[in-house]
Amino acid sequence: MRITQEADYALRIVSVLAKSEKPIGAPLLAEKVKVPARFAVKILRKLGQSGIVHSARGINGGYNLSLPSEELSLRRVIEAIDGTIAIRHCLCEEHICTNSPDKERCRFHKVFAALNGMITEKLDKLTIGQMTDGAIPVNELINIIK
Repeated sequence: MRITQEADYALRIVSVLAKSEKPIGAPLLAEKVKVPARFAVKILRKLGQSGIVHSARGINGGYNLSLPSEELSLRRVIEAIDGTIAIRHCLCEEHICTNSPDKERCRFHKVFAALNGMITEKLDKLTIGQMTDGAIPVNELINIIK
């Protein structure tokens, strides 16, 4: 599994919004995270559809987080962009296991499903609020996911 560049940009965009008390327009967000403006708008649209951000029009308009950054997990942001996290294709409902017609009898499937569960659990534990809080040492963030 690899987090896409688009999801990485989404994490950056959400981090910028978490630090702001007022709405930020898409062009300024794009500039701050160093991403083309059209790509930023595409990402913001997906984040909006997932209920992570909302937008307001007008002179004081722009984008805000829809919920407190302390309640917004890394997993939710990543899945808003990349879809359900699956380290192997057979973990997705629409795919069949190429090792066995019965996923529950496949040893590889069971092991990768357990690993996938660990990854998603760890991504659920970390929030954007924690990641953007410069007072929290990186070692403490790592301890949260141990």
